[in-house]
Parts: sequence; C-alpha cells; structure tokens
Amino acid sequence: IQVAIKNIGTGNVFYFAANVALEALFMPDAALDRTDFIDAWKSIVDSKELYATLSDLPNASGSEFIESTIAKFKVYNVHFIARRPVPNAEGQEVVYFSMKTVVGEFLAELTFKQGVNACKICLKTESVAYGVLARVALENLLRN
Repeated sequence: IQVAIKNIGTGNVFYFAANVALEALFMPDAALDRTDFIDAWKSIVDSKELYATLSDLPNASGSEFIESTIAKFKVYNVHFIARRPVPNAEGQEVVYFSMKTVVGEFLAELTFKQGVNACKICLKTESVAYGVLARVALENLLRN
C-alpha cells in the first residue's frame, strides 16, 4: 500500500509504502454454499488457474492437520466449502475454500495425501493480477 501523510502546519508530504499481507484483507462475506461454489468454479476458465505444491508442512499428513487448517483459515475469512476423498486415489483428500477481497473472489482446492507432509494448491480467480498474492496468502497460512 502506498501511503502519504501531510503535515498541515508545514504543508510537507511524507510518502512511503507499507507491505500488507493479502490474508488481512479477506472479507467475512465470501462464504459460498456448495452449489454456488461449483457454479463459480466452472465459470472460471482453466487458463485462470494457479498451481503450487507446498512441501515440508508440519504434520500435514494427518486428518488433524486438515481440521486445524479449516479452523485456522476461518479466523482469516478463508471459508470452508467442502471436503471429500479423491476417487481412485487411496489416502488423498481434497478441501475447497473461498475468499474475497475488494478486488475479487478467489476459489481454492487443496489436496492432501496421507503420509505426505505436502499440499497441492489450485486457485481460480477472475482477478488474475491478484491470484498470485492470494495463493501466497494461502501458503503463508498453511506454513504458520
């Protein structure tokens, strides 16, 4: 964020930039029901998907990590949508989330595999310019 502070007495203006984590800007009204999430997911073209794989996550291989992630994300207005096992993939689970800022909505699919301390992220958004920032926000929340 770029900031300007003006001293009324002297008229001098002081300019500076401040870094803000995007997760601090997620809004509380981004929760979607399953049907709306699926419709929104399908409406965003595949070319607007962002992928990442996070490795070396602490204790990410268990169901408890997924539960704690859902709880942690809720605090930051990353809204839980659904959780399901991956068909024909033993020990894999997918968890879906939605989040929103003033610049747009972000939809996320996180894939976890039992016994592996890693997570695959797929993020879809029409706000492509901010998509990388939203993906990094999820990565930061998962790591901390």
